[in-house]
Amino acid sequence: MKNIPWTIAGVAQISILMEVSSPKPGNVNRLRQFSDTSYRHFLASAALMGRGLYLAGVKGEKLARIEIAPNRVGIGELILECSKDVFGGLNQSNTILGTILLYVPMVIASAATLAEEKAFDNEKLQKWIHTLLDNTTVDDTLNVYRAFHLANPGGRRNKEEQTWTNIHDRFDIDNPKVLDNIKDDNLTLQRLFQLSADVEPLSREWSNYFELTLEDVYPYLSEHVTNLENMEEGIVRTFIWLLSKQPDGLIIKKAGLEKAQDIQEIAKEVIESDSNGSSTEELLQNLDTILRSDGNTYNPGTTADMVSVAILLKLVELTWKPS
Repeated sequence: MKNIPWTIAGVAQISILMEVSSPKPGNVNRLRQFSDTSYRHFLASAALMGRGLYLAGVKGEKLARIEIAPNRVGIGELILECSKDVFGGLNQSNTILGTILLYVPMVIASAATLAEEKAFDNEKLQKWIHTLLDNTTVDDTLNVYRAFHLANPGGRRNKEEQTWTNIHDRFDIDNPKVLDNIKDDNLTLQRLFQLSADVEPLSREWSNYFELTLEDVYPYLSEHVTNLENMEEGIVRTFIWLLSKQPDGLIIKKAGLEKAQDIQEIAKEVIESDSNGSSTEELLQNLDTILRSDGNTYNPGTTADMVSVAILLKLVELTWKPS
């Protein structure tokens, strides 16, 4: 039996590298970069995240062996540790905060599943995700906010949307009293994500127990990926498909919901053209050009994060194939 924490940490690092290396429209990849972020920043982030991923794997294994209670796993602390390693030293660029938020619970749940089942099992994984998120604590929330302040995520346009309310102001990372508010309201991490689900797609994914990832994105990727050889093509296809399914969260933050919906419609045209057997090369180039305009304001970073965690699941499946 493979050493679960070490192996899953390595697999997770590979999945981060595969996602950023694939030539997805509008994103940094091995051939394209932004003015303030390059491919090298993502390589550094993937390498620096290794320790935190290993620690998450250890917690998952202990959880399955009943050596630690679900409310003692410390998801928030693990997210903070990953953030310290990724953003606190050599790499000063906020490249993968969304990836950290998605990967930590998924690595814990995957490690617990593997320790229990000796193989990848999506149904068991979903049960562990429910257990983990339902047992988050106030300390988890406080540690995640400390991670937010380290990474300083960009984009604030979602505050201008009608869905933004006083409760969002109360727990806004820019609110100087936010940590006190969290303590006063006894706000667990899962409850936080439930409150912010209507203004932040990654929060919505947490609040829905990763339903979109586990029941849609990962299965879609799996339809188009059988091994490492066809992984890149499957990643790009899944990325465009997901961009066509929902407005990208980072674009909403940077440019507003209306622009994010416009880009979603362009992605739909690519998917429809591909379904009809037509060439998509010109449509893809047009999409890439639009996404890279205006100083990369339209970078679909949230979509990339969600595809990345689906890649993680696929690599775990390939590494620990069910018998």
